[in-house]
Amino acid sequence: MFFPVLENLEVSMNRFITIAIDGGAGVGKSTLAKLICSKKNYLYIETGNFYRAITYLMLEMKIKPESVAEQLNPDVIKFHSKISSKGFELFAGDTNCIELDLRSAEINKCVSDYAAQPAVRKFLLDFQRKQVTIAEKIGFVGIVMEGRDIGSKILPNADLKFFLSADYKTRMMRRDQDGESDEIVTRDLKDSKRSTSPLLKTDDAIEINTGKLTKEEVFEIVNTELEKII
Repeated sequence: MFFPVLENLEVSMNRFITIAIDGGAGVGKSTLAKLICSKKNYLYIETGNFYRAITYLMLEMKIKPESVAEQLNPDVIKFHSKISSKGFELFAGDTNCIELDLRSAEINKCVSDYAAQPAVRKFLLDFQRKQVTIAEKIGFVGIVMEGRDIGSKILPNADLKFFLSADYKTRMMRRDQDGESDEIVTRDLKDSKRSTSPLLKTDDAIEINTGKLTKEEVFEIVNTELEKII
């Protein structure tokens, strides 16, 4: 898990900017979000890690996805965050989630099944939205949240929404380069077909096919849109 170190945090008189980035695995969501935040001093939050953390905890407790609802209470899962000029940190109890192996093959395989549970989506909804308020309060000038339902559910009124896509071959190559092995087609199908907060492109989202673009070229597309509103 990567949380960028944000230096020279400055309080701006400009309005707080919210950016939503959605898309399937391997399309470049994290790469783009980190690049935006490093150049703009926005706060970066990868919401997928919230679902991975719950998956990790449920697997450790041997709780099946269909039985997860009864476990989702503050006495069992004590999620809290720490936001500072260094960025965002997620904790499960006293454990910093950066210490957990949230990218294991087992979690990659199971995370969609746990994330599809309505109780899990509800449990995390307010928690994710609160991070925006906290980030603005402590002086960040913007936030970039990336995941699979940011524009449709978490930040439906985001200033900018982007939906990233890429061809299957490119996506698998990127996953291999990241040292991850999962069946992205199966994951995308599960996430697109789930009844609660499915993976989808909202009507007001700008779609970017990143397959043949460098990360800098993708950033320039985003930056062009950003300059129109700041």
